Amino acid sequence: MGKWLPGISRRSQARIQNRVSMLGIRMGGNPRPEFRSELRERLMDASEQEDPPIGQAARTRPRPRPRFRLILLPQLLSLSLAATTVMAGLATYRSTPGDTLYPLKRAAESTLFHLSTDDAERAGRSFDYAETRAHEVEELLGSTRRENYLIKETLQAMEDTTRSAVTSLTRVRRRDAKSDAKSAGQLKRFVQKQRHQIEGMLPKMDVEEQRRAHDYLNYIDGLAPPG
Repeated sequence: MGKWLPGISRRSQARIQNRVSMLGIRMGGNPRPEFRSELRERLMDASEQEDPPIGQAARTRPRPRPRFRLILLPQLLSLSLAATTVMAGLATYRSTPGDTLYPLKRAAESTLFHLSTDDAERAGRSFDYAETRAHEVEELLGSTRRENYLIKETLQAMEDTTRSAVTSLTRVRRRDAKSDAKSAGQLKRFVQKQRHQIEGMLPKMDVEEQRRAHDYLNYIDGLAPPG
C-alpha cells in the first residue's frame, strides 16, 4: 500500500485505507469463537489419529520377557542336585550286604574311621560299626531271599570291627589311667547290647552261622569285666 495504485488517486487510496482500518476495528482483532472452536476440534482429531491414547499405547506395547525364569533356573538345579544327593545318601545308609550301594557305605565308614583324630574316637566309631553289622545280619536273616554267604561275611565283618574297637580302646586305657573306668563302662554296655541282639537271632541261623555267632559271643564275653 506504500505505492500508488494505478487509476486511484492519493486521496482515494487514503480514504480506502481508513475504511479498511475501521472495518477491522468493528470486527475485532481476535479470531471469532466459532473459528477457534472448530480449529481446536480439528487439531484434536489430527492428534488422535497420529498418536494412540496413553492407555492404549500401554496395552499394545510389547511386554518384556520375565527375567525371573533365568534367575530361578540355577536355584532349581541346585535344589534338584541337593535333593538327589540327600536321597542317594539315605539309600546308601540304608543299604544292606548285596545291595549296589553297600560298598559305598563301607567305604564311607572306612573314611570316617581314618579321619578320626584319636584312638578314643576310633574305638567309638568301631563299636558303632559293629552294631551296624549286627543289624545287617538281622535284616539278612529276615529277608525272603536268604543269602547264606552274605550272612557269614557280615558276621565276620562284625567280629573284625569289634576287635579293631577293642585294640583302639586298649591303647587309650594304657595312655590315660583316668579314662579306664569310662572305657570299661563303654565296653560293658556294648557287650550287653550285642549279646542281647545276637542271642535273639540264633534260632534263625543255620548250623554254620550259629557256630560263628557263638564264637563271637564267647569273644565279647571275655572283654567286659564281670558284674
